[in-house]
Amino acid sequence: MLHRSTVRLLFFVLSVLLLPTASLEADEAATDGLTAGELAAIDQGGVVIKTDTYPTGNGARGARVNGYCIINTLPDVAWSIMLDYHKFDQFMPRLEKVEVLEQTPRTMKVTETVRVPLGVISYTVDLTFRPEQRTASWMLDKSRKNDLAETFGSWEFLPYGQGKTLLRYTTTLDSGFFVPRFLEELLLRSNLSDALLSLKRRAESNGTWTKTE
Repeated sequence: MLHRSTVRLLFFVLSVLLLPTASLEADEAATDGLTAGELAAIDQGGVVIKTDTYPTGNGARGARVNGYCIINTLPDVAWSIMLDYHKFDQFMPRLEKVEVLEQTPRTMKVTETVRVPLGVISYTVDLTFRPEQRTASWMLDKSRKNDLAETFGSWEFLPYGQGKTLLRYTTTLDSGFFVPRFLEELLLRSNLSDALLSLKRRAESNGTWTKTE
């Protein structure tokens, strides 16, 4: 029969050995679909953007996009930036105005005004916040006048490593206009990279960084 102190020691050793495994599995699930090179890029402070375009008719194309970056803060700290969505125009590039039309503890209807290469567009989205998963999703309010044909997606703030957060962004976007594929992908990658890096800076500055700095 094992001595009680021996049992305690075995329990402690097993616990220590199991902790890295649990953390690794969580990280692997969060980064599903990324290559070794892409993982290295986000670990070094970069942004990874993966795009896939699809035809929407009349020669136009829509885009499905996934974006990833690492934020050097705890998930709850990064998530708190999302809860201040009405302040996104302070740090998000090209976002000129966020107008809150309706709000409940878990939902928000906002009209966003964005500067694009050919002028300014606006659209209204319905946001749903899920604090338990640190996830915010949105969809286009098609009952209102929008300068986009379609958009929906989500922001996810996932635990990653020791004291860090994986920001995973997914969206489907249809502008409703014909844009050459190479130009569309270039604009998506550039704009989304800037957006994710801006949210990263905002979170790492504890909500103080703005795009004018």
